[in-house]
Amino acid sequence: MVALRWPRSRSTNGASMSHHTIMSWEKGLVRAAVVKLVDGSAELLGVASAPVQGIGDSARPDPDRWLAGAERALSQAEDMTPRSAARKIVPDHVTMTIPSSVTRSLSVIDEIQRLNPRKPINQTELESLLRRGYRKAQDRLDIRARGAKEDIVCGSLAYINLDGRPVTSPEGLSGDHLRLNLFFSLAPVEWIRTLEIIAERLGLDIATIVPHHMAYAAPVSDTIALVLIVDDKMTVVDLVRQGRVEWAASIAQGGDELVAGAVEHLSIPQHQIEGLFRAYRAGELREDIETLMSRDYWLALRRWMSTLADQVRRSGQDSFLPYRAYCYDITGHVPEVAAALETPYWEQRLPFGRCPKVDELEANGSQHVLDCTAQASGSTHLLLRSLACYVARLYAPGQNLDRALVDTIHWRRNA
Repeated sequence: MVALRWPRSRSTNGASMSHHTIMSWEKGLVRAAVVKLVDGSAELLGVASAPVQGIGDSARPDPDRWLAGAERALSQAEDMTPRSAARKIVPDHVTMTIPSSVTRSLSVIDEIQRLNPRKPINQTELESLLRRGYRKAQDRLDIRARGAKEDIVCGSLAYINLDGRPVTSPEGLSGDHLRLNLFFSLAPVEWIRTLEIIAERLGLDIATIVPHHMAYAAPVSDTIALVLIVDDKMTVVDLVRQGRVEWAASIAQGGDELVAGAVEHLSIPQHQIEGLFRAYRAGELREDIETLMSRDYWLALRRWMSTLADQVRRSGQDSFLPYRAYCYDITGHVPEVAAALETPYWEQRLPFGRCPKVDELEANGSQHVLDCTAQASGSTHLLLRSLACYVARLYAPGQNLDRALVDTIHWRRNA
């Protein structure tokens, strides 16, 4: 039996948020961490994981079964904190990730022609515009109807434009025309309620629920870049501005289809495919087999890039795309995707303006996450560390608009 934990305080005031719990629900497991938030950076004080079956789009959420894993991971993470802190740290609030495969997204532009352009823009005016954008997203998605099966769980303010000029923060400035580019993510109510039940039984209050692809984008500090996440059955590409997603496109093709395409004309049992790829990358295959596999693999990569480009054209709102990109192969089975995205074939599919430059996302790539446990390195912890970066920025001093957007979004309770 899982022990229930006493409820904590429910304040979400960013100024008082010194410690936070994060949980990433991943394939086959849940990871938990206790983080200390310091001026936009996160210190990992405790990390742990526990096995959990049935996480993904093919199975229904199971709060009772998932709770046991969450309790185990969280308890171990909290028990580790005295090593880095003077006492055991048990935060009140938690931010969780949710698999991208169960989410949908919508980009919204909200703009106003200000009645008094000489009057300085204040926080109240900006928050009112955020609420308008949120309501516009609700209306477009038709999720206010009784019995709706989805709700908005997360959002980002990616871009602010004042009189045709991009600004980081318009507060205190004056002007005629103000435009905000907003991005929202939806999740099934069944998933939302499951995570709420788990958090409630753990004595935690959920601050927000973040899709995996949005978490992965958080450490990307470039002014503008593309972030591509390749999972086993899907690929997501985000347009990211300093860690904030502006729009997302996804296709139902991932590592599994690329692998299948590479061995399409080879009669090889499933259990030998991994060994075949090792030999292929080491140059140990017979010349005729290597030639056949190289041809089929490239054809599969071309199909994947072509389908992805078509979806990006439908989702993107800009006449050009940044040549700078970051890629992460979650499966670990198709590392060649990063090199494929630097080829003329991909460059010609979309309006980049120059040859794309692609780097892989790295677990230690963010300067804003310090692992005090020395146990959260490597690609297996990339999602957790990226989520820590997301939370650190959200509660950093001066990020009032980001927090205001989180406070604006209220998913359906007691569904």
